[in-house]
Amino acid sequence: MCNAVVLQGSVLGPLLFTAYMSPVGDLISSHGVVYHKFTDDIQLVIGLNTSDTTAALQCLSQCTTAVRTWFLRNGLQLNANKSELMILGITPAQLHSSAAVSVVDVAGTTLPVSSQLKSLSRDH
Repeated sequence: MCNAVVLQGSVLGPLLFTAYMSPVGDLISSHGVVYHKFTDDIQLVIGLNTSDTTAALQCLSQCTTAVRTWFLRNGLQLNANKSELMILGITPAQLHSSAAVSVVDVAGTTLPVSSQLKSLSRDH
């Protein structure tokens, strides 16, 4: 087995990192979760049925646990403590009905629902 090293700051580094991480997108999609990647950050989006949030939150938990497992098997670390979680709604009624969700399991870590978060999207 050949262990190749790419120096940080090299011209090929970002391209090789993107290629190395590409299976993660397939893994996330296999759970029915929408994602956006930005460098080494991944933003997950999942729809909630406000009358029953359990199925979607279990799906998110299973997805993030699978991603953490993939990371560990591939020499990477997912730091769930740096993750943030927010519930968005189109109407006030949607937000009110999901207010009972105060914490969510993400990759084995219980995270509180935030009222604001940082987003590193390309769309500014």
